[in-house]
Amino acid sequence: MELHSDHILLQMLMVLFPIILHQALLNNRKLEEKESFYWGMVFTVTMGLCLAFAIKIDDGVFLDLRMVPWFLGFIYGGKAVGIFVTTFYVVVRFFVGGDGMIPAFIVLLLGSLVIWRFRSYYLKWERKKKILFSILFLIILSSLIPVFGTILLDKSLTTSRLFINIGFVTTNAITLWLAVHLMESYQEKQDLVKEIQKNEKLQVVGQVAASVAHEIRNPMTSVRGFIQLLSASKNININEKNQLQLCLDELDRANAIISDYLSLGKNPELEQHAVLDITKLATRSVDTLTSYATINGVNITIDACVNAYVMGNNGRFQQMLVNLIKNGIEAARPNGYVKVKVSMIDQQVEIIVEDDGVGMTPQQMENIGLPYYSTKEKGTGLGLMVTLQIIKEMNGIWNVSSQQNKGTAFKIYFPSVKNE
Repeated sequence: MELHSDHILLQMLMVLFPIILHQALLNNRKLEEKESFYWGMVFTVTMGLCLAFAIKIDDGVFLDLRMVPWFLGFIYGGKAVGIFVTTFYVVVRFFVGGDGMIPAFIVLLLGSLVIWRFRSYYLKWERKKKILFSILFLIILSSLIPVFGTILLDKSLTTSRLFINIGFVTTNAITLWLAVHLMESYQEKQDLVKEIQKNEKLQVVGQVAASVAHEIRNPMTSVRGFIQLLSASKNININEKNQLQLCLDELDRANAIISDYLSLGKNPELEQHAVLDITKLATRSVDTLTSYATINGVNITIDACVNAYVMGNNGRFQQMLVNLIKNGIEAARPNGYVKVKVSMIDQQVEIIVEDDGVGMTPQQMENIGLPYYSTKEKGTGLGLMVTLQIIKEMNGIWNVSSQQNKGTAFKIYFPSVKNE
C-alpha cells in the first residue's frame, strides 16, 4: 500500500480549479443568477472525479478527497445542493460496492446532520473562524472513516495503514483550507467593492446636503407660514382649505426629505455617545408609531428583553428604529402586523423588525441602501440610507430576509455593553 502523490495532486486540482474558474467568470450576470445550479453541477462532477481517481488501499476500501466537495456543496451551494451531492455519492458508492462503503455512509450521515444544524451560524462567522472550523470538522470526519473501518470491518491498524490514513486526513485538511480561503477572500473582496461604491454615492449625497439643504429649508419655512395664515382666512371655502392643507402636507414631506439629507451630511465623530437602554428606546419608538399603525390598519407589537444596552447616540438610534418600523407599517398588508423584538444573543443585542407585507425580490434586497432607490411609490430611499449609516456608526451589522407576498424581516446586531 502506498499514497499515490500523483492521484492526490490531481484530485486537489480538480477540487480547486472550478472555484478559481467561478471567480474568473462571476462578472457574467447569468452565472451569478444561476450560482446554486453551478455549484451543484461542479461539486457533483468533482466528487465523481475524486471517486474515479480514488486510491485503493484494500478490497472495497478507497481514499479520496470526496469530503471536500461534499462540504463545500453544503456550505456554499446550500442545503439543496448538499443533499443532491450526498445522494449522488451514496448511489455511486453503492454501485462500486465493497466493505468500505458502510463506514463512509455512517460518517457522511453524521456530517450532514452537523452541517444542517450549524450552517446558518457558519455563514455569520469571520473568515478565520470559518477556516478553523472547516479544517477541524473535516479532520474529525476524515479520521472517523478509518476508525469506523477498523472497528466495523475488524481489520488491524498496521503502521503502513496508519501513515496512509494520516496522509489522507492531512490532504483533506489542506485542500479544504485552500478552498475556503479562496471562497472567503473573493467574497470579502466583492463585499468591499460594493461598500466602496455605496460610500462614494453617500459622499456625493452628503456634499449636496451640506451645500443645498439649508438654503432650501429657509424659503420653505416662510412659504409654510404664509400658507398657514391663508388657511385661517374666512374668505376661502372648504375645498380651498383642503387644497392648502395638501400643500402643507407636501411641504412637510419635503422638509422630512431635507432632514434625511442633513443626516447624511453629519460627521459621526462629533456625536456624543452614551449607554442606551434599547428596551426603553424600542418601546418608546413603538408607542410613537402606534397611532400611525392604527391609521394604516396595522397591528404593531413589541417583545423586548431586559438589560439590553449598547453604546450610541440617543436621537440617532431612535431615528433609525422609527425609520425601520415606519417602513414596516407602510409595507404591511391591510389588517396585517409589524413585530418588533429585542433579545440578547452571544453578547450582542439583536433587534428584529418584521412585517407581513409584499416582501422583496433578491434584486430589490441587493439595492437596499442605494441613493434614490425605494420600493415605495413616493419613496426616496434616503430614510433607509440614513438608517444604515447610523447602524454603521454604532458598529452594528444588519441583514434582511424577505420573500415575496410573505413579508420582510430586518435584523440588526449591536455589541452589548454593561450599564454600570
